[in-house]
Formats: sequence, C-alpha cells, structure tokens
Amino acid sequence: MRYMGANPLPRERVSVRKRLGGIGFQLAAIQIIGANMNLKGKVALITGSTSSGMGRSTAFTLAARGADIVLNYGTNRTGPDVDREAQRVKQAVEELGAKTLLVKADTKSDAEILAMVQTAQKHFGHMDILVNNAGGPWIVRDYVEIPTKDWNDTIAAEITGDFLLMKYLVPGMRERRWGRIIHIGMFHDPYLPGVGYDYCLGKAARTWMTTSFGLPEFDKGITANCIEPGLTQHIGFEEALRAARGDYSAWLNRNRVDAHDVAEIIAFLCSEAGRFISGSVIRIPTR
Repeated sequence: MRYMGANPLPRERVSVRKRLGGIGFQLAAIQIIGANMNLKGKVALITGSTSSGMGRSTAFTLAARGADIVLNYGTNRTGPDVDREAQRVKQAVEELGAKTLLVKADTKSDAEILAMVQTAQKHFGHMDILVNNAGGPWIVRDYVEIPTKDWNDTIAAEITGDFLLMKYLVPGMRERRWGRIIHIGMFHDPYLPGVGYDYCLGKAARTWMTTSFGLPEFDKGITANCIEPGLTQHIGFEEALRAARGDYSAWLNRNRVDAHDVAEIIAFLCSEAGRFISGSVIRIPTR
C-alpha cells in the first residue's frame, strides 16, 4: 500500500497495536507523539499556575517536556497558604528538571505585569511561550447587580492582562521568529445553572483575540490558539505530577475531562508538532 502525504509509521511502530491492546496501545501512541513534543530550551510563562487547576497541570506537563517555567500567582488568591502552595508547586517543577522562577503578580495590574516580564526576561534571557490562564472570579448574579468595580476587575483580569502580556512578550518572539501563545477561554454550556456575565464575556474576548491578534503573527513564526474547556474538574497534586511524568494509567481511565486534558493539548500546540496550527479554537465539551 502506498501512502500519500504524511510518511507512514515505521513497521515496528505499526506492529505495536498487534502486541499491545487497550491501554497498552494508547500509551504507545502517546509516547510516539511525545517524541515530537520536546520543549527543551524553551521558556514558558503560565499565569495562574500554582493552584489546583489547568495552570498547575500545564506547568507540570511543559516542565516534563523540557521547558523552563515562570510560575505566576496573585491575581485572585492571597494568604499564607497560597504562598506555601506556590512554593510546593515550584519545588515539584524543579524536581521535574526545569529551571523555575516564581513571581507573585496581579495580572490585573499593568505595573505588576511589566515587572514580572522584566524579571523573567532578566532571569532567563528570553520568553518563548505564553499561557494566559489566570482570570477573574465566576460569580453568578443578575448583570444589573454587578458592582462596577467587580466588572472592571474581572474584565481587567480576563482581557487587559492578556493584552498586556502579549504587548510585552510578542516583540521578543517576533525578533526570534518563534513563539507560542495559548489563551484559556471557555466553552459555554447553555445548560449551566447560572452565568457569570462578566467572566463569560472575558472568556469570549480571549477567543476573539486569538484570531484577530494571532493570525497576523503566523508569518513571524508565532502561533496563537485558544482552548475552550467546559467545567473542568481539578485533580490532586500527586495525580497531576504522575500524569505529567508519563504515568497515564489513572488518566486514561478518567470518566470526565480534567485539568491534564487541557495541559496535553497545550503541550502539543507549544511543540514543533503543532507549529502549523494557529488562530484555532479547540473546544472541550464536558457534558
């Protein structure tokens, strides 16, 4: 049989399916794809990356693929427990082999964003990957009851912070002719019990930013994509680490979308395997 287009898998890889069944074949397929997803030498800034959700799973996964990581927190969460948890995530990322910088910065603040970017660039010398994950709070209420300050803060966290991070990081990506921008949006399920109007508007804006800002950058070596998950369950610290290290046994048996699903897609989009995907919106329905 002759194949048109992409090269066929080598015979020894095709025969994997004959030797392995079920989960064994799925694991082998993941490992084959993973060979083209090495991020060694790249530096990723991930906002909102020390809590228990998609940001943390993304930090673990990109670190396991070879990237160095700028961890960020401080937009919505404060207190001593938050600081301790951030340090715990930093230690875990370093144990995965990554160089790590932890920066507490409110992504609603232009001054704090600029200071974070300058600190990161001084520390690593360059920034290659931006994952805009941090956002505002989801509060269900009638839109006429939203205080103006709450509205402005949520829009700043969802939209303005993303814009400012691109404003400060994209020039360096253009100069090096390599960059990856990932926005975390939201797949709005019409069956959700309530709506956080300001929050959902901010997520919708991230989708628009992906196409309007991202497509013109493609010829400059920069891709920009948006992931729109629905309501996504968090996973435990150790489970997230195991999945990032390649122990997929529990993850492959999941019965609903979790944070590592999003992290795997981000890792693919950031890699050379995903270099021709830009301006795309990837939806992950969760019903």
